[in-house]
Amino acid sequence: MKKILIVFVAASTLYSCNKKGGGSFSVDGTILHPSSKKILLEELTFGAEQPTVLDSTTLQANGNFKLNAIAKEEGLYLLAVENGPTVLFINDAKKITINLDEEHYKDYTTNGSSASQQLHQFLDNYKAHYESLVKAFTLVDSLQKNNAIDSAVTVAALQKDNELKKINEFVRDLTLKSTSPALRYFMIGKAIRTMQPDEVQKLAAASAETFKEHEGLAILKKGIDTQIASDPKFALLNKPAPELNFTDTSGKYFALSSLRGKYVLVDFWASWCKPCRAENPNVVAAYKKYSSKNFTVLGVSLDNDKTAWVNAINQDSLTWNHISDLKQWESNAVKLYNFNAIPFNVLVNPDGKIIATDLRGSELQKKLGEVLK
Repeated sequence: MKKILIVFVAASTLYSCNKKGGGSFSVDGTILHPSSKKILLEELTFGAEQPTVLDSTTLQANGNFKLNAIAKEEGLYLLAVENGPTVLFINDAKKITINLDEEHYKDYTTNGSSASQQLHQFLDNYKAHYESLVKAFTLVDSLQKNNAIDSAVTVAALQKDNELKKINEFVRDLTLKSTSPALRYFMIGKAIRTMQPDEVQKLAAASAETFKEHEGLAILKKGIDTQIASDPKFALLNKPAPELNFTDTSGKYFALSSLRGKYVLVDFWASWCKPCRAENPNVVAAYKKYSSKNFTVLGVSLDNDKTAWVNAINQDSLTWNHISDLKQWESNAVKLYNFNAIPFNVLVNPDGKIIATDLRGSELQKKLGEVLK
């Protein structure tokens, strides 16, 4: 699963009541069976190590409480029982009511805040999706470590890709439909865990454009843009693909540039790489589907054993062009494309420019469907 780390610059502390969610708001309600009588209202900034305490109070005898704060814009907040459970909510209303029974704290209710109710529902559904995804990844890892037969690994890998596709579509669709900038902010944070960085970048850009006055989204977008710009893989985007000119399986030199005029998936792999072999059926499916639409694949192997390389090509039915300098990680391909793990790939357009990197599973089919209409 992809993950990018974002470092945020602290936002201005000036309050602005004309922004969405800006100004004073209150949180009241009842907490039953509390482990502590002290209740905190905290501001949660995405990327920050610790929340900021804005207000605190002591529960009344009947469990009632009321807290107040001033916000500069719509954001994410925590209602926290000291050293106990927390409730995440959004200040999209001036008065928000939260009722919580600590013995069943996941069943809390929020009134007055539609964004907080949507957030609660999102968290419940996201948890189910994420648990299914983790199970799928765990199964693939287990099968690979125990040298399971290729067909079992392939089936498990396809299931993993399906779960990854489902969770990403779920997060993407809800993010783009949400009318709450703070909820979008939170969901983009979740997208970082599973989604390709360039897809996360698109979500952040669309959200920052929709809510131009929201500082948090602007900072989030800037952080993601900076992170991607500093990633060697993404530094290749929209630049000419470095030339690759190695020998093919027959010993003749074959150059990437000879495929100019086509969309080319340059696929870096090796016969000894189990994740690569598990991904090969997906590349085969993409090749069969799009090879008639000005698309091809160029396999670039990090093998050092020619026999093993050729056998893997035949076993996995990889019917496109293949080249290698048979130097494993000392290959010039590694230096030119600056990657440190395989499988890895880049998608090159007919003009020879790289338009996507590291496309796996359903993401490969999705990208090809976009460019090969």
